[in-house]
Amino acid sequence: MSGLACPLCGRQVAATRQGMARHQREDGRPCLPDGGAAGPSIPAVGCACVAVSVVVAVAFSSWAVLWVGLLASVGAIVWNANFSTAARVAAADRRAIQLVSEGAASADTGPPVRDIEAEAERLLAELPPLGATVEDAIAACMARLIPYDPQPLAVRFTKLARAHVAADERILGLAVGPEQGAAGSARALAVLTDRALVVKDRDVVYRDDAPEVQPGAPGFLASGARTFLFSANHGLETAVAARELAASSRRTATVPSGRPPERLIREARDAELIAAEWMRYLGFADAVATPVGADGGIDVVSARAVAQVKLEGKATGRPTVQQLHGVAAHEGKTGVFFSAAGYTPQARTWAQTSGTLLFRFDRQGGVEAVNAVAHELLAEADARAER
Repeated sequence: MSGLACPLCGRQVAATRQGMARHQREDGRPCLPDGGAAGPSIPAVGCACVAVSVVVAVAFSSWAVLWVGLLASVGAIVWNANFSTAARVAAADRRAIQLVSEGAASADTGPPVRDIEAEAERLLAELPPLGATVEDAIAACMARLIPYDPQPLAVRFTKLARAHVAADERILGLAVGPEQGAAGSARALAVLTDRALVVKDRDVVYRDDAPEVQPGAPGFLASGARTFLFSANHGLETAVAARELAASSRRTATVPSGRPPERLIREARDAELIAAEWMRYLGFADAVATPVGADGGIDVVSARAVAQVKLEGKATGRPTVQQLHGVAAHEGKTGVFFSAAGYTPQARTWAQTSGTLLFRFDRQGGVEAVNAVAHELLAEADARAER
C-alpha cells in the first residue's frame, strides 16, 4: 500500500482516509482528535459572536458598531470552520489523493526497465525443447523474425543449421544482416544456439562458442575479433541471455526410454542425425552429430564412443571399418558403424574380432544390428527401455 507524510504532523501513514484520520503523533496523541474534543461547535461560536456584537452595539448606540460586530462574527465562524476536524480530514484526503496521483504519474514516466532474465526464461519456455527437429526449431524462430522474404530465408537457415548445428544443440534465435548487394542475396545469416553462434557471411561460415551482444548497439553481435550487424533479429540480447541460462541449467543427458522413431532419410546429414539418436538409445547418452566439414571420418561422437555413417549404394568393406577402429582405439573409445548398404563378409569378420559394432539402416530410418556385439548392446538397450 502506498504511504505518504501527514501534512499536519509529518509522520508516514497509509495513503487512505482512515490512515490520515486515525493515526497518532509521536507522543501517542491522536493527530486528528474526535469532534467532541475539538472545542466548541461552529453554531455555538456563531451565536456567541452575534450576541457579543448586539450587546456592544446597544451599549454604544451605534449601527456601525453592530455591522462591524456581525462581520467579525462571520469571520470567526469561517476561521473555526477551516480548522475543524472534518475540514482537516478533508484537507488530508485531498493531500493523499494528490500525492498518490503524483506518484503514479512519476511511475509512468520513462521507458520500463527490462527484465532480460525473465524474457530469457519465457523464450526457453516457448521454443521447441532440446531434441526437436531442425525444421521445427527454425519454424518457431522464423515466426518471431520479420524478414523480407521468409520462405527463401527459411530454406537457407535450415541448410545452415543442418550443416553446422550439432544434434544436441538447441536453436534459440535467428538474425538477418542488411543487404550487401543490389539484389540483397548476400545477406549474412546467424543461428544462435545454446552452445554457439553460427554465422554465414559471403559464403564463409563462422562458428563461435562465446558470442556477445555489444552494449548500446542494438543488432551488433561480436564473434571474437569480428562484429556483425543484423538489421532484422530475434532479439539478440534476450537470445544470448537465454543461451547462458540454458547452458547453466543444462542437466546431464539421459538415455531415451524408447527406440527412436523412424523418419525418411533424404541425405547424408539425415542419416548422421538418426545415428546420433540411436547412439543415445544404445547408452551413449551424450552422443551428438559432428558439424559438416573436416571431421576425419567421424560423424557422431560421445565420451565413450565414435561412429561413422555411410549412405552409399555399395557394401562397406574391411578397410573402412579398420579405419574407424583405429580412430576409436587411439581415443580409447568404442567404434560404431552405420551403413545403408551393409558390409562385406570380410568387414563383418574383422569387426567381430575387434569389437566394432555394426548396424545397418534403411531409407525409412529403421536400424538393425549386424554382428553379435551389436546385437548384444541393442538387446541391453531394449531391456532397459522395457524397465
